[in-house]
Amino acid sequence: MSTDLVLSPILVAIVLGTLRFFVKKRWMNLVELLSIASFTACVLLFQKSTTFVVGGWSSAVGVELRYDHISFWFILSLVLVWSSVKMRFEKWEPSVESMLDYLFASMYAVFISNDLFNIYVTIELTSLIAFLLVGHGKKPSRVWAALKYMFLSAIALNIYLIGTLFVYYGTGVLALGALKNIKIPEFGLALILTALLVKSGMLGLSAWVVDAYSKSETPVSMVLSGMVVNAGIFALIRVYGLLPDTLKALVFVVGIVSAFGGAIYAFGEKKFERILAFSTTSQMGISLVVLGISPIAAAIYAFFHSNTKALLFSKNGKISTTIGAFSLAGLPPFAGYFAKVILGKPFPIVSVLITFVTSIYVAKLFDNARFNWKFSMFEIPLEFAILSLMFLIPFGGPIYTVEILVTVAIGMWLGKKISFPNFGDPFGLEEGIAYQMAFLAIATFAVVKW
Repeated sequence: MSTDLVLSPILVAIVLGTLRFFVKKRWMNLVELLSIASFTACVLLFQKSTTFVVGGWSSAVGVELRYDHISFWFILSLVLVWSSVKMRFEKWEPSVESMLDYLFASMYAVFISNDLFNIYVTIELTSLIAFLLVGHGKKPSRVWAALKYMFLSAIALNIYLIGTLFVYYGTGVLALGALKNIKIPEFGLALILTALLVKSGMLGLSAWVVDAYSKSETPVSMVLSGMVVNAGIFALIRVYGLLPDTLKALVFVVGIVSAFGGAIYAFGEKKFERILAFSTTSQMGISLVVLGISPIAAAIYAFFHSNTKALLFSKNGKISTTIGAFSLAGLPPFAGYFAKVILGKPFPIVSVLITFVTSIYVAKLFDNARFNWKFSMFEIPLEFAILSLMFLIPFGGPIYTVEILVTVAIGMWLGKKISFPNFGDPFGLEEGIAYQMAFLAIATFAVVKW
């Protein structure tokens, strides 16, 4: 029964997504929303941590799945963002509604994967569906953004697949649980790491982020930043314990570069969507830094970012923009503050610096957010998530809280007063491929014993 409960949201999403092609009534949207959210809620509320192999095979030859505390945070974020998008009740054709259901199923499958090849399959499926959603609308700019996303993703995932073949050739297994006690070919891990960093939205490596986020329709941008980008981070959390120390150090360096580099690029942007796109590369970089603290800390940070960014990309009004911006900057009692608390304990200076640079571009969001004061029902799940961490994580203490408040105030004041140069579109398709190959060379050099 435990296995059936864990897999039930995938089955329900696939069945309802297929049925949506034939039942084109608007009330079907509500049926999808209630059914998928209810089954997922049952998993989150009643399912204990479990590891199992599909079909009852041994982990050496079967597909290993795992639901644990890491999966909990990612699945909770998934259902909240997905439900918010469905609650918008966009006037889309049924095929798009079906794709959203299939995307939910594939993302959920990613978040219970504990097998290198299954991670590849589920992320590949997620990428294909995201490609169709980004290109929806037939505008040339969206089609190009979708193609750019697909090209860069395809290269990265082929690198991942080659890395998986190296690991399997050297060990004979693909289940992450079984790999923990086996000597793994480090070159294969370097390949896998390169691909997952591309899928995680890192600066330069993920040259698809800015165009895909800024050119897509609003709900699609919510899905990309609130759901899809988490696939890479989750997979990184799963394989992080297998990485040699050299690659772990490389992950930390990439995280720092992406965190501050993404913020710098966001400084000079004027368009709301492009500021948020570069912000995603910055926040995903911070997630890598937090990963060095603990996997659960990285999962909580990804949870904060997903819901905050989905609310900001919704562009619903000043209420959602203000709450999302304050959370992104790190003001208490919003989720961003508690995510910074996690980072601030081991790295207090890094936490304050990141809060400072984030606050600078957050101030620019208010310059570009010319919305009315309004509220919509779809905001409720996202705002609930943004406020929920204050019940789960203790405050950082009066001194740290004052430091954060002062840092945010100075950063937002600076963002209002100083004009920064615009760096334009520095990451085209060719540059993205070049960055992928360059990082692969660096990762290879870091692990190969000459």
